[in-house]
Amino acid sequence: MLDVLPFLLPLSRLLNPYFQLFLTVILVTIAEIFLKQGTTETTTVENTHWLGLSSLPSPHVWMGAALLALSSVTWILVLRKMPLYLAFMLSSVVHVTIPLASWMVLGEQIHGLRWTGIALVVAGVWIIARPASHVEERT
Repeated sequence: MLDVLPFLLPLSRLLNPYFQLFLTVILVTIAEIFLKQGTTETTTVENTHWLGLSSLPSPHVWMGAALLALSSVTWILVLRKMPLYLAFMLSSVVHVTIPLASWMVLGEQIHGLRWTGIALVVAGVWIIARPASHVEERT
């Protein structure tokens, strides 16, 4: 029985709600990049549909949708262990990761006002996370 414990320890780290929240944010960020790439490569003037259905043949769109579905699973795992208000506030870091990823991967520009917004989101997440970390340390 004790031989199984070293195997279960890494598994318990994978099920940690903060790791699952991190995974959710990463999956959503990558999914949004894939969706943007898919819609960009399939959009032409004669190929636009008001529902965006013209982008459905793109493998990038399907990969993005699959990653969003997977992020839903990790999000559910987060909500099983963490209060909704905390999980939702901490997940707002996607408002930082998505612009940064679009800047690095897609070459999109981030102007001064957006950088200010990103800084405010980071400050807000930090303010929310600090009291939560102190509660975690006590328990």
